[in-house]
Amino acid sequence: MSRVVNSAKNLVTGAFGELLIMVLKFVTRSVFIKTLGEQYLGVSALFTNIISVLSLAELGVGEAIIFNLYKPIAKSDYNKINQIMAVYKTAYRIIGIVITVIGLCLIPFLNVIIKDDISFFNAPLVFVLFLLQSVSTYLFFAYKRTLIIANQMNYKITVLNYFFVIGSNISQIAILYLTRNFELYVAVLIIFNVLQNLAVARMSTKLFPYTKNKPDGKLPKEEIKEIFKNCYAIFIYKVNGVVLNATDNIVLSTFIGLEIVGRYSNYLLIYASIKSILILFYNAITASLGNLHASEDVQREQFVFSTVNLITVALFGVASIGMFIVANPFIVAWIGEEYLLPQSFVLLMAVECYMYGFQKVFASFRTAMGLFQQVKYRPVVGIIVNLIVSLICVQYVGIYGVVIGTIVANATTYMWYDPLVIFKFVFKKSTAPYYFDMLKYTAVVAVCGAICYLITNFLTLSGWLAVIIYSVICTVVVLGMIFAVYGRSEEAKYLYSILGNYKDKLLKKSKS
Repeated sequence: MSRVVNSAKNLVTGAFGELLIMVLKFVTRSVFIKTLGEQYLGVSALFTNIISVLSLAELGVGEAIIFNLYKPIAKSDYNKINQIMAVYKTAYRIIGIVITVIGLCLIPFLNVIIKDDISFFNAPLVFVLFLLQSVSTYLFFAYKRTLIIANQMNYKITVLNYFFVIGSNISQIAILYLTRNFELYVAVLIIFNVLQNLAVARMSTKLFPYTKNKPDGKLPKEEIKEIFKNCYAIFIYKVNGVVLNATDNIVLSTFIGLEIVGRYSNYLLIYASIKSILILFYNAITASLGNLHASEDVQREQFVFSTVNLITVALFGVASIGMFIVANPFIVAWIGEEYLLPQSFVLLMAVECYMYGFQKVFASFRTAMGLFQQVKYRPVVGIIVNLIVSLICVQYVGIYGVVIGTIVANATTYMWYDPLVIFKFVFKKSTAPYYFDMLKYTAVVAVCGAICYLITNFLTLSGWLAVIIYSVICTVVVLGMIFAVYGRSEEAKYLYSILGNYKDKLLKKSKS
C-alpha cells in the first residue's frame, strides 16, 4: 500500500495545480494572440519544436539514472547514490554545452527552415533566447531533482513547480500587455527556470543531507558503461518521440508557412493540456512500478499492468472523444471561428491522442523494468516511417499529412512491438490475449465516440455552454460504458478496494 499511497500523493498534488496551470496557459495564449498576432505564434511554436529536437542531446540520461537509483535507495546505500549522482552532474553539464554549440550552429539556417519572410522580428536573438531557456533546464543543479523522483516524492517537486509556472505566466501576461515585446516574453522563462532549479536543488539537499558528502571513490567503469548503454537505447526512443511529435511544425513551416503553424499550435495546446493532466497518473506511478519490479513479483506486475491498461482506456477514452467533440467548439468560444481547422483533422488528432495513452503505459513499464536494450532499435523504424509518410502526405493533403505520419508510425511500431517485449522478457507469456483485449477496448471507445457525436450533433449548442455540456456528455458516456462492460473485472474490483481504503481514511480523519 505504501506504493499506492506515494503514487496517490504524486497524482493528487499534480492534478489541482495542473488544472490551474492549464487555465493560465490558455489565458497567456489568448493575450499573446491579441497583442502579437498569429505570425509570432507560429514563430514561438516553430522555435519550441526546434529546441525540442536539440534536447535529444539529453540522451535519456535522466531515465537511466533513475532506474539505477532504485536499488541503492531500497538498500540505503548512500555512497552508491552519491557516486551515481556525481556521474549525473557531469553528464548534465556536458549536455548543456552540447545543446548550446549545436543550437548556435543552426542560426545561419533559420531562413531555410522558415518559408515566410522573417524580417518582422530579430530571428537570431529570439532563437538564442529559446536556446538559453532550454539549456537552463540542464544547469544550475538541475540534476538534483532526479533523486527526489527516484524516492517516489515527485509530489514535492510538483507543488514547488506550481509557484514558478504561475509566476512565469503572470509575468509573461504583464510583459505582453505593458510592452508587447516578444524577446522579453521569452526571456522571462529563462529566469524562472534558473530559480526553479535552485529551489529544487535546495529541497533535495534538505531531504537527503547525505548528498552533501563527497562519494568514497568513483562509480566503477562497468556500471558507468551500463548506464550509458541504457542511455543509448533510451536516446533512440527519444529520437522517435521527437520525430513523431516535435517535427510537425518544422515540416509545416517549410512546406506551408507560419500562419498554419500558429493555427495548428492552438490545437496542440489543447492536446498538450489534456496530456499534461493525464500523464500525471503515469509520472506518479513510474517510481512505484520500479519499486514493485525490484520485489520480483511477476504475477503482481502483470495484474498491475492490466489494471493500468483499464485506467488508460477510461482516461484516454474520455480525452480522445472529448478532443474530437469539444476541440472546435472550444476554439470558437476561446479565440473565434477564423482559427478553426476542419473536423476531419480533429478526428485524426483524437486517434493520435488515444494511441498516445498506451504509449505512456508502455513507457512507464519499460522504464520501471529496465527494458532499455531489448527495444532500442524499434524506434528507428518509427522514425523512418513517420518521416516518409509525413513528407509525402503533407505535399498532397497539407496539414493532415503530419498527423497521418504520426498515426501510421505509431501503429506500425509502438502499438504491437512494445507489449511483445514486456510480455516476453518480464511476464514470459503470449501477447495474444493482450492484443485481443486492446481490440475490445478500442471497439468500446469507438462506440462511445459514435454515441457522443450523434448526441452533440442533435443538440447543436454554441459558446462556452457547448464546451461544458459536450464535455460532460463525453465523460458520462465513456465512463458509463466502461463501467457497464468492465465493472465486474478483477482489475475494477482492485480499483474499488483502493478507493474504499481512501474513503475510510478520509472518514477517520474527518471524525478525528
